[in-house]
Amino acid sequence: MESYRELAAVYDRLMRHIDFTQYTDFYIKLAERHKWAGGSILDLACGTGNISLELLKRGYNVTGVDISADMLSEADKKLYQAGYSPQLICQDIRELAVLQQFSFVLCAFDSVNYILKEKDIKKVFSHVNKALLSEGLFIFDMHSDYKVKEVLGNNTFTYEDEDIFYTWQNNFDEKRSVCRMKLDIFTLASEGLYRRIEEFHEQRFYPIDIVMQLLEAEDFEVLGVYGDQKVKSPGPTTERVFFVARKGN
Repeated sequence: MESYRELAAVYDRLMRHIDFTQYTDFYIKLAERHKWAGGSILDLACGTGNISLELLKRGYNVTGVDISADMLSEADKKLYQAGYSPQLICQDIRELAVLQQFSFVLCAFDSVNYILKEKDIKKVFSHVNKALLSEGLFIFDMHSDYKVKEVLGNNTFTYEDEDIFYTWQNNFDEKRSVCRMKLDIFTLASEGLYRRIEEFHEQRFYPIDIVMQLLEAEDFEVLGVYGDQKVKSPGPTTERVFFVARKGN
């Protein structure tokens, strides 16, 4: 995937503020709350493998899938250095095809928001259903309308650390419910010189009821919808919505 080719090498530096252990604990908490008894896990849009690593540390059998070969290369190095060698598959989740079934499919960190067409969301949900064992769980999170419209919206953000600086400019398209994001990332190369990486991304907001309808249309039972890493319903200022669904018999 072109938009992650250069970003892959600096992605983890940009994500240093994320507590992957805490997020993984919450995903597992949701799974166990809904009677998941353990088993193999498919980590969709796994990126550089941060959640996969946390799951492997807990002793789970994990397979990772991502559209970007460059992100998977970073994941492979990270996991190998930690003593793990899970299967990593370079694949667009809209065309997901795996050779085994899993008891739990996870798609973390608003990856589903990058899918801009409802028909493609349906395809993903259909493929996930096929990848699950009977009564297997599908857990994913999405940015809320509040996050996409108000927090991201038409706002600009900057971030600076010792060896990296970036600006993040957003433009929200109300008609399409899509936030366009332009990132200019400057990384320290040598002798005070900086290398520039330019990235463009788009995320679409989907109402909760539409997501639930799309899940149910693909033979999922929606077990719960939660907000911001709390076992409670989303509110008006919820930024991240977590969905838990079970494959039908």
